[in-house]
Amino acid sequence: MSQGIAMRQLRGWYGTPLGQRVAAAEGAALAEVLAPIGVGDVVHLGPGPGRLPLPPTVRQWRADEGGDLVLEPWQLPFRGQSLEALLLGHVLEFSPDPVPILEQAYQALRPEGRLVVLSFNPLGLWGASRLWGRWRGAAAPWCGRQWTASITGLRLQRAGFRALAVRFLCFRPPLQDRHLQERLDPWEDVGRYFGRLAAGVQMTVACRREPGALDGPGLLGPVARQAVQGAQPAAARRAGNPAEEQD
Repeated sequence: MSQGIAMRQLRGWYGTPLGQRVAAAEGAALAEVLAPIGVGDVVHLGPGPGRLPLPPTVRQWRADEGGDLVLEPWQLPFRGQSLEALLLGHVLEFSPDPVPILEQAYQALRPEGRLVVLSFNPLGLWGASRLWGRWRGAAAPWCGRQWTASITGLRLQRAGFRALAVRFLCFRPPLQDRHLQERLDPWEDVGRYFGRLAAGVQMTVACRREPGALDGPGLLGPVARQAVQGAQPAAARRAGNPAEEQD
């Protein structure tokens, strides 16, 4: 399946009862991670949550169908070292080759700029559902690359990034029944006691590592793992263009 088809399928899935709750959890986690950014450009590649409640001095750009920018993730049209943060919303797991995407991300981010990778959890009920879906040729999100948080971190390290944290989101079974999902909403906090085995999404936060820089523990020590509670993301504005002026 091509990445374009997978992204269209995933975009439609986000409109389902389960997809809406995943988007809410992702939006809340992204807003928390990006809260320290006070000024600059933040680009979100791929479908998912809407505009984030960031300061008005932060310009948000969406590279997706109907968004602000039209581009290919392996060919980013930004000046080198110009972005404060780049969000990859389930882009790597549905790409035939993630390496060029990470290379472009490294070039576009400023030194210590943030790279946030959202991917579906390959473990637990969600992982089993995706393995089954991949075997029978199901549509996104029930297919695609199955990378654990550790593998994602190693891939980022090879591309020149330093992993800062891994968070697990959306603690509910992957069921589409609207009424059932509504009844499960109060049980989100209970689900997080089961940790990554109950999570639907994993979020890896990394920063661009400069050649020769002395790193902190990064992937050489324990990677921070934290659960984030979901909330409905706030809508915001549009503004000017920052574009130039494996398994």
